[in-house]
Amino acid sequence: KSLSAIARLDDAALERVMTTYNDGDTLKVVETFHKSGGVKGLALDYVLFGTLAEIFGRYAGFNRGMGGSMHAFFPPFGVMPNNAIVGGSADIATGAALFKRVNRRLGIVIANIGDASMGCGPVWEAMMFAAMDQYRKLWPEEAGGAPPMMFNFMNNFYGMGGQPYGETMGYEVLARVGLGVNPEGMHAERVDGYNPLAVADAVTRKKEILLAGRGPVLLDTVTYRFAGHSPSDASAYRTKEEMDLWRQHDSLIGYRAYLVESGFASDADLDAISEEVIDRLVKVLTAAVNDDLVPRVALDSEYVGEIMFTNRQRDKYADGEPWVLQTKEESRLAQTQAKFRYAYDENGKPHPKLRTLTYAEALFEAMAEGFYRDPTMVAFGEENRDWGGAFGVYRGLTEALPYPRLFNSPISEGAIVGAGVGYALCGGRVVAELMYCDFMGRAGDEIFNQMAKWQSMSAGMLKLPVVLRCSIGSKYGAQHSQDWSGLVAHIPGLKVVYPSTPYDAKGLLASALAGNDPVIFFESQRLYDATEMFHEGGVPEDYYQVPIGVPDVKR
Repeated sequence: KSLSAIARLDDAALERVMTTYNDGDTLKVVETFHKSGGVKGLALDYVLFGTLAEIFGRYAGFNRGMGGSMHAFFPPFGVMPNNAIVGGSADIATGAALFKRVNRRLGIVIANIGDASMGCGPVWEAMMFAAMDQYRKLWPEEAGGAPPMMFNFMNNFYGMGGQPYGETMGYEVLARVGLGVNPEGMHAERVDGYNPLAVADAVTRKKEILLAGRGPVLLDTVTYRFAGHSPSDASAYRTKEEMDLWRQHDSLIGYRAYLVESGFASDADLDAISEEVIDRLVKVLTAAVNDDLVPRVALDSEYVGEIMFTNRQRDKYADGEPWVLQTKEESRLAQTQAKFRYAYDENGKPHPKLRTLTYAEALFEAMAEGFYRDPTMVAFGEENRDWGGAFGVYRGLTEALPYPRLFNSPISEGAIVGAGVGYALCGGRVVAELMYCDFMGRAGDEIFNQMAKWQSMSAGMLKLPVVLRCSIGSKYGAQHSQDWSGLVAHIPGLKVVYPSTPYDAKGLLASALAGNDPVIFFESQRLYDATEMFHEGGVPEDYYQVPIGVPDVKR
């Protein structure tokens, strides 16, 4: 993809990318060894060096050495984070595609995942999320249809040492899976991954489907894994004969033969290209491992702490007017703001409960303010729309917001959180909701390994303005009444909030919705109908924030 971008962009655009990304630190190192080739030649060295330096954990790498070999990425060319978790990119990519659709951005999103990931729950959840009927049947036509999401399965016949075909799976032909997802069968197609022209043709045709809002798409790209899963993998589970047979179909051999036979290039031309590539790799790799030229990233706690959170705020992630169906004055805000804001009158007598602002309504006010301020803000989860939120917090938002900004998701906790992460990574604000705290277990990877990690693994380059709302039950048995706030508080990379009063609930949610960092926002179901009894003056009608992380004792 980088080679394509270098060929497509003009010199001015390439120079702008190289001088601004990483504050120009990557470029400064490349300029010490790059000799000739113009701007495009410099860009080739730049992309190779930034990637290799990242693999070797160097500060001048594309991700300051914090991503390493499993997570290297380069957003300026549309190369988003690689994932060390099998299938981990599926739901994140779906969230990225959702961002494009909701915010009417150009392009498509491709999740490149392995065939063994078909055994992972989040992959299935992501496909369900990407294929929801509501995109075509309930969302307004101007939204553009389904998110432009392509699931590209690199079918290399192995998942570590297990073989999906003939051993660990039962579908035999991966493309068949699409038939179980939607009537279009995900427009699934099996492609010869060793034929670059076949792959390019398939992606080009599927791109038109996605841009027309008729996705998602599934590609079963057949290839082979010559190397072991890791340096410790001796490939004891396969024979040398099998590997030799596959090598005969390697595209480096087959495509070369095609180019020569078709007259597009001679053997001498291709030999010269190979020699140039090897020389460039040796030059760049030598620089990337030079400790004097490129220092290793200092993994001390102070540095990691600096990049884990931005601790900064941003009112909105896009200009323009938010897409709404009602003005603020027409919305339910007018009703809640007319209520008593404090539990007691001047004589200490309780105000009528139905005429006094509750904890749930305070949350509603903060959410509504966010929707009217930030055009990118969306919310989704179980029962978010017509139900008014599982516990009524969103009551009134259905009338105020179009479907793309507030919608029901499948009962797919992993995809709910993963899609939220992907949406946020692309530059949108999102509130994802899990109906009960207990269900965090079903989104464990997305919370612990994705939501909590990407700011630090990107050295702070990526922002994660995502709030995960979780309610805590109290009377529904062992699987619906657990409080896991202490658990997530032990996970580095997450801010954890658990307000106990309406004043704090509104103010803390307002802070979370203005920040750039991932926040887990816990709410006790016992408090939803509570009124403000502590803060003098009650809950302000206007917008305000309560700082996250500042202790406060209630008496």
